[in-house]
Amino acid sequence: MDPVSDHEAVDYIATRITDWERAAQELPLPELRAMVATCQDDLAHSLNAFNGIFADHDECQECAAALAASVGTVARQATAAAIFALGLSQRVRLAAQQN
Repeated sequence: MDPVSDHEAVDYIATRITDWERAAQELPLPELRAMVATCQDDLAHSLNAFNGIFADHDECQECAAALAASVGTVARQATAAAIFALGLSQRVRLAAQQN
């Protein structure tokens, strides 16, 4: 990637992370619980896709790009799942302390 693309990619990812963090603090708890479940489900599907690509990557010269994209997807899904799960955990703990 050239520097402009690298900067744009980092800026895009940083924006997504801050959006997820804000949502984890602002969504109503039932919606946040649903988001955590959705993120975990998305991560599971991403991992399955990665495993399928990785299992066949030795036999496929064109698979390098697909493998790189799959790793990126897994990283993005894992980050989102972690952020939402952490937000849920913090907010549930805070709610329990206030009661």
